[in-house]
Amino acid sequence: MLTTTAHVVTPKVFKELIAAGLVTSARVESGDKGLVTVVRVGMNERILGAARGGVRYFQSLDGAASALQSYGIMRFEVDIAHWVPKTAVRGYKSSPAAEAESEV
Repeated sequence: MLTTTAHVVTPKVFKELIAAGLVTSARVESGDKGLVTVVRVGMNERILGAARGGVRYFQSLDGAASALQSYGIMRFEVDIAHWVPKTAVRGYKSSPAAEAESEV
């Protein structure tokens, strides 16, 4: 994934692109510091930036989905092949249903 500042779009510009109907798709994928949102604008892909500059990183799929929904994007792809959720890193137990199945 390419995260140079030239490929980052600020939230203000992103809103304008959406209003103009130029955003054709969105994708959440793993980045070096968390999840990032990649949007297709015409033939180019841009990464959603933070309000204060730089790439906007998300620590959960919920956060990324919520941000996209706030812009009116209800459909997007997810590619988290190389992402490890913080809950897995911290060693949280699996759900009670999964634990019950393993005991049988």
